[in-house]
Amino acid sequence: MNSRFPSHLLLLAAFAACAADYPHQILTRGLGYFPVAIGLKNGDVLAVVRGGAAHIGVKGRLDLIRSADHGKTWSAPWTAVDEEFDDRNPAMGQLRDGTVVLAYAIASGYDETGNRFKGGRNDRIFDGVYLVFSKDNGRTWSKPVRDANIHNFYAGKGAVSPYGKIIQLPDGTVLMAVYFEFFDARGNQSYLFRSKDGGRTWTEPVLLGEHYNETGIARLRDGRLLAALRSEKGGHLAVTESADQGRTWSNPVQVTRDSEHPADLIQLRDGRVLMVFGERNAPRGVHAMISPDGRKWDNSKSIVLADDAPNGDCGYPSSVEAAKGRVVTLYYQVDDSKNTPASASARAILWKP
Repeated sequence: MNSRFPSHLLLLAAFAACAADYPHQILTRGLGYFPVAIGLKNGDVLAVVRGGAAHIGVKGRLDLIRSADHGKTWSAPWTAVDEEFDDRNPAMGQLRDGTVVLAYAIASGYDETGNRFKGGRNDRIFDGVYLVFSKDNGRTWSKPVRDANIHNFYAGKGAVSPYGKIIQLPDGTVLMAVYFEFFDARGNQSYLFRSKDGGRTWTEPVLLGEHYNETGIARLRDGRLLAALRSEKGGHLAVTESADQGRTWSNPVQVTRDSEHPADLIQLRDGRVLMVFGERNAPRGVHAMISPDGRKWDNSKSIVLADDAPNGDCGYPSSVEAAKGRVVTLYYQVDDSKNTPASASARAILWKP
């Protein structure tokens, strides 16, 4: 464990709730990996999930589900993206003009079964970050377009993925976290890209952290940007912030134990900052932390939202404050690791922070 890890966090097991008190809903069966949930301007909650395959599979696609009653009930899933290869790893957000932006990666290089990549990890082909747009709250989508700048940034030599919520600044600039697994000594690196044309093109990459990957971002009402990064080794979470619209960032500070990742960040209407994250230490599931300002995080007071996952194939939570003081948190869980994706499901928890 990192020698700088706060000693009080070692008391997590003693102080965290022993069992989750929040009932969950099962929203999908046989799909639902890696949800990203956003609140729409019309009050709906829209979430994108992975369907068609388990973690690895050429038939991977991106499906959507919607709630029109603050997370109480959900629609049946419908498909947003399903092209020839593996459409995966979504990020999503809604702009002020109502446009929903959905970004994702495409992976290929599968063998004849479609369930395994050929060769080693460095032989996998990640064909950049693609974007589609919806003007009708996710019902229909534009044709996919690959962003040339992101693709040129890593020249196709490595893995690439957007992650989490796409956000917009008051001046109209759109921000998206993108991480890379370079096939050289650089390893994992997390970057922030920005768009000045509504998400059509992405430029000005800024390094968020070396040897980090999946990164959740949020804009706070005092103007700061906050990011929670998953570490390449150990899989803990570290937080960094920016006071200049994402141009520069503070040094990441570790806030969770190893195997507690990845994170989603939102600011609640009362001003507090909510972080939800996957818990892959037994008992497994989903935890939450609440900070008064995005700087002070106390994992010894984490809230256990779910603790009934039978294995580590779980988590990736994403939250929306769907009504004042009421949060809906989506996550996924696999009940039988030998029977995927059939035993996978997307789940939702309604709770009050």
